[in-house]
Formats: sequence, C-alpha cells, structure tokens
Amino acid sequence: MITQLPSTNLKKWLLLISVFCFSSNLMVSIVCWVLIGLTTLFLKEHRSLMLQQFKNEKYLWLLPAFYGLHVLGVLWSTNYAQAGLDLQIKMTLLLLPIILSSFQIDALFMNKVRRYFIGGVLVSSIYLLAIAFYSYFTTGKVTVFFYSELSDSIMHPTYFSLYLNAALLFVFHEMLLSSHRRTIWMGAAFMIVFFVMIVLLSARTAEATAFISLLVMIVLYWKQKGSYRFIYPLLFVFAVTTVSQVLLLKYSNRFSQVEVAVKNTEPVIASSYNSTTGRIEIWKETISILPQYWMIGTGTGDVKDVLNTTYHENNFSYGYEKSLNTHNQYLQSFLALGIIGLLLFVLAILIPWLMRSNYHPLLLMLLFIFALNCLTESMLEAQRGAIFFALMISIFGRKIELNSKSSN
Repeated sequence: MITQLPSTNLKKWLLLISVFCFSSNLMVSIVCWVLIGLTTLFLKEHRSLMLQQFKNEKYLWLLPAFYGLHVLGVLWSTNYAQAGLDLQIKMTLLLLPIILSSFQIDALFMNKVRRYFIGGVLVSSIYLLAIAFYSYFTTGKVTVFFYSELSDSIMHPTYFSLYLNAALLFVFHEMLLSSHRRTIWMGAAFMIVFFVMIVLLSARTAEATAFISLLVMIVLYWKQKGSYRFIYPLLFVFAVTTVSQVLLLKYSNRFSQVEVAVKNTEPVIASSYNSTTGRIEIWKETISILPQYWMIGTGTGDVKDVLNTTYHENNFSYGYEKSLNTHNQYLQSFLALGIIGLLLFVLAILIPWLMRSNYHPLLLMLLFIFALNCLTESMLEAQRGAIFFALMISIFGRKIELNSKSSN
C-alpha cells in the first residue's frame, strides 16, 4: 500500500473542484489541473509516485499512445497550423493520465468525484434554465428553452448532453448502492431533472443514449445485486420523462429530420440538407476516400482539407461551405491516422469491457455512452469531448478492488 504524501489532499481537492466546475467553467478546471501538475513537477516524491503508478496502469498508456500517433501524423501533414490546433485540442489525452497518476484514486475518492460531478452538472442546469426563463419573459420566444439557444452560454448542446448522461449514470449508481428509500427517491428526482434537460437540449443521440445506457446498467447491476428496490423510482422517472418528451415535441422536434431522411429515397438537393441528411452524405463521402488513406491516414492536420476537396469535387456544398468534419469519431480517426489510429481508439473503449472484472463498472458505462455519441459526432475534435474522454479514463480507468464498503 502506497503511503499518502504531503500535498496529496491539496491535489485531491483541486481535482474535486475541477470536476465540479467542469460543466460550467472549463478554465477553472484547467487551472486546477495545471496546479496539480506543477505540484507534481516540483516535489520529487510526487514525481516518483506518478511514474510508479502510471507504469502500473497499463490501460492508461493507450491515451498518450493515441496522442503520440497524432504527433507522428504531423510528419505526413501539409497543414501544420491545423495540425498544431488538433494537438492542442487533444493535449489532455497525453497529460491527464500522467498527471492524475501522481496520487491514489481509490473507490472512496471516486465516490466523491461522482458526487461533485453531479453537483456541478446540476448547478449548470439550473443556471441555464434561469437564463432561459429570463430570456423567455424578456422576448417571449419559447425557442430559448431548446437546443443551442439553451446551452450556448456555456457549451454546445452535444457536449452538455454528454455530461448530463454521465451525471445520470452517477446518480443511478448512487441509487443502486443506497439502502435508504429517501436517497433512492431523491436520486429519481435528480434523474428527472437531467432527463428533462437532455430532452430540452434536443440532442437526438444523447436522448437515445440516456435510455439505452440506463437499460444496460440495470442489466449489469441486476446480475450483481438481484435487487428490485429501484424499479418503482425508475418507472416513475421513465413515466415523467416520457410525458415530458411528448409534450415538448410540440415545440421542438428534431427527430422529424430523421423521419425525413428515412422516408426520402430520392437524392437530396443542396438546399434541403439538414443535420441528419447532411451526416449521411458526409459518411458516404468519407467512406468513399478511405481506400486511399486506410494505412496511415491523411495526417493529423490534413483531414479537413481532404474532406473539403472531396465535398467540392462531388458538389456537396453543405459540407464544404461549413467545412464539416466526418461527424463520426471512428471515421475521423481512421481517415486522419489510418488503421492504427482507429485500432488505438477502439481499444481504449473495448479493453475495460473485455476485462470488466478489473475495472469500475462506471468506467464501462462512461465508455459506452461516449462510444454511442461517437457514432454521430467527432467527439475528440472539440476540447470539451477530448477532455471528458481523458478525464473519465484517468479517474475511473484505474484497476481497483471494489467491495461493498468502499463502493458505497
């Protein structure tokens, strides 16, 4: 057992503050991580512990390796400015797994992490709703409660919906491990708030992910616990959420775009592309050029240039006018870095599932919701997505011995 070093408590508090502020003020979180890194850099004992623990946590090596491949990909890039920006966006894939190895993160501390994260997401949700109500009473526009108009004051709805999904999993985990009826029903209330926020944000993948991930988690825990005590609160959550979904669809229904895309068998004209039909065309364009780049990819900085050239050659104005990425992280990594890049990314998601007895069940579910979101978004191409991926793996990706006492 590793002895706790001086300043470890300070670093743990900095991490908790960073997790709490993560969904509202990313700069505060980054400052906290910088302070953790500086503390580690200047204290020999912390540097030694960091190297020792990072050496032992081989799963964490995948993120720096994935980042290292992006660095290597600069060698066959021509757009160095874009390559530099991409490396900056993904920097936490390299740094967080190493920095956060400088102190122990056991099951008890993970409990604190998830509760601070829940609290931060709840505060952010209340803040966004308060702004929306103020705007509504000022302008009278109901659209302020939906999609980007609701969340743009802090981030894009895709990423806040991802955080809400994570918060849902954390709340559900609290409910399942609690023996107190009041705690379970309080958790149900939190879940309703987060579910309704996801519905308001109208991120279709996030809505589907919320329902699917909870069903998967119920199955995982049911096998372990065999408990029925959370069923009635969950039924209540699903009932309230379903009613909310039906009522709110009258004001904002982005699922209609999916219906149009499914029913429409004719070629889409340039002026009628939407976020769904546009994605389908982007995927077609990307897949069409993969045979040229499957081995080593376009290079870290050239993905957008190659895609824009393809869009232009195929008269896909919706794509090149907006300079859109692949809107699928698997395709994005494959196109940028070739087959090795794709394999490293997929392994980072699959390994804990293949060796799930060694990892915290929440890591499995966090990777699951992230993997689903990666089907329709290039999640790592924005700092919000890259940091979430790096942070959750760095915290929950440790091999730990979970028991009933330490997990509660």
